[in-house]
Amino acid sequence: MLTSTQKHLQQQIELAINHGKLNDAHLLLVSNIKNTADDHFSYFLLAQVNVAANDISKANKLLATAISITPLPLYFAHSAKLAVLNGQLLDAQQHITEAIKYLQYEAIECDLIANVLTRLGHYKLALEWQLRAHQHAPTNPQLSYNLAVAYKIMGQFNDAQQLLHTLTQQQPQYFQAHYSLAELNNNKQAKQHLQQLLTLTEYATAPMQQQFLHHAIALNYEHCTDYKHAFAHFSASKQAISQHIKYDAKTHRKFCEQLIALSNDYKPRTSDSDFTPLFVVGMPRSGTTLLEKIINQATQVQGVGELNDIAQLCQDSHAQVLNNAVLNGVYKNTALTAQLNQYQQRINQLVTADLRSCDKQPFNFYYIDLILAAFPKAKIICMQRGKEASCIANYRQLYSPASAFHHYSYKLQDIDSFYQDYSDLITHFATKHPANVMIMQYETLVSEPITSTQQLYDFCDLPWQAQCLDFYQQHSPSATASKVQVRQPLNSKGINYWQHYAFAL
Repeated sequence: MLTSTQKHLQQQIELAINHGKLNDAHLLLVSNIKNTADDHFSYFLLAQVNVAANDISKANKLLATAISITPLPLYFAHSAKLAVLNGQLLDAQQHITEAIKYLQYEAIECDLIANVLTRLGHYKLALEWQLRAHQHAPTNPQLSYNLAVAYKIMGQFNDAQQLLHTLTQQQPQYFQAHYSLAELNNNKQAKQHLQQLLTLTEYATAPMQQQFLHHAIALNYEHCTDYKHAFAHFSASKQAISQHIKYDAKTHRKFCEQLIALSNDYKPRTSDSDFTPLFVVGMPRSGTTLLEKIINQATQVQGVGELNDIAQLCQDSHAQVLNNAVLNGVYKNTALTAQLNQYQQRINQLVTADLRSCDKQPFNFYYIDLILAAFPKAKIICMQRGKEASCIANYRQLYSPASAFHHYSYKLQDIDSFYQDYSDLITHFATKHPANVMIMQYETLVSEPITSTQQLYDFCDLPWQAQCLDFYQQHSPSATASKVQVRQPLNSKGINYWQHYAFAL
């Protein structure tokens, strides 16, 4: 797709970016454009320089100029990436649709396209592009890891395990790959893996490396039913990051109290929309993925995964953190219902006509009032799990420090406080919107599955189907932390699992 001259220029610019010489790259490309006004490739590379400088707005304009001169598929792929970063998901879908009409990309562009497709919920197609990336560069560790993750999302655990085992043997200090492999180990594999991991502790010097390594060790100890050592390494994993996380449980408590106060006074002009989406929300590790899979078994429903659209539209894509000031602005935004119409447009792109969507973004519980103002026929199911089980499950989970929504999860005391905040919020919303909001108890769901699912389906205005409990037989993708568990039959093993760690509570 690129000429030899263009490839050489691209290498120059990438080298300059990698060495922090953004000004040199900028001057070279601007000079090219001055000499040749329609040099679309220099506009494209100049957009990459602006991405490196964190000026996404300018990068978007430069890419748009490149496309207006010569609409290369490569440019659409990068435009899709920027649209995702900006929360402009309708635009991202349009750009990626253009990009994938062309197949002859380099490995790195295939990986970029796969990442965008994943972010847009097209997991099966993302795996196809991740395979292309790996085929182009089979020795690239990052691309091998990304392919393994794509395999896991699609439930191809044997493929993922084989790839990760090879990767960790070739790259023993690739700690993130060790963590991903540890999730899939059985008892025998865990013992062998532990022998390797315990020799690597001195090489994990950066906080993220320590987080992945200790979490991998902890998971393997769990496979060996050694819960004392497992907890010690879960704690080491959390401590590696907690000092870099600024989370204040009291601030979150006040935020939730303000949210309830605003909700009590909220009297929006309700939409007359006939849109009937389903939402599954809840504190992470409360069983939201399990509930989603059960609902998606209905022949009238199509799952869309965890979409971030609601948060991005409510916060108008500009505010990265949901705080008191943002919350006040959201509740006072008279144009919000119109903004949320874009969510329905996105759903129409993802879901077959005449089917209802099921969106399982856990943190949509912050936006329940706003969702129902825009879509008064929506149904929202809030998952609730026992406090001890929730606290241990969240402490055992490795979350990305980049996700501010998960910053509560690094200390048991903070998790406990967050649990109470969440409970207060969903109790408020279920009381305020009884026809639209239902609380489902995890323990009741797994111990009384038929009665619970009948109540669930009735609430969602769906005819109950006995096969809703056969969700584990489906090969649907799952990009959540429960991607292994939801491929097993419904069971009550998770109810008392926390008791292995009762000593910590």
